[in-house]
Amino acid sequence: MVEEHPHVQHPTKNERYGLELIAIYKFVKAGALVLAGLGALGLINRAVAAAANGWLESLALRQGHRLTTAFAAHALPYLGRATNRRLILIAIGAFLYSALYLVEGVGLWRCRRWAEYLTVGATASFLPIEIVALVHRVTLPRAVTLAFNVVAVVFLAWQLRVSGEAETE
Repeated sequence: MVEEHPHVQHPTKNERYGLELIAIYKFVKAGALVLAGLGALGLINRAVAAAANGWLESLALRQGHRLTTAFAAHALPYLGRATNRRLILIAIGAFLYSALYLVEGVGLWRCRRWAEYLTVGATASFLPIEIVALVHRVTLPRAVTLAFNVVAVVFLAWQLRVSGEAETE
């Protein structure tokens, strides 16, 4: 339920739709990071790491699957150099970012003003990194991620500005 304030209007149907769409995006990112963290922890087991390495090598040898071949070719060198300590740090980082995305998502889903501020700040802070990554190598996933994050920041900043003007009236 949305908090009741006598002088603050509830989000419109379209604004609520926008908040829910961004929340779903945050939930998907959180889920992907949880899976990545669990995968990193799973690789500490040498049998799992060997199986993953074999799977990636078989992907790299396939022809006609450009995306999976490219993924495997990039992942193999990192997998070979991964130490247990590095895998644990990767898992911890993934779980921490996942928690941030879950907090943002739940807050946005519930139309909480603090979540809008948190999401604008957190998402905007990553935009320079995303831009550098895209300039370094243009890929469709990087471009789509950057575009969605820019739209999310602009939408939320606009909504915060509009609601701030309504509160001062």
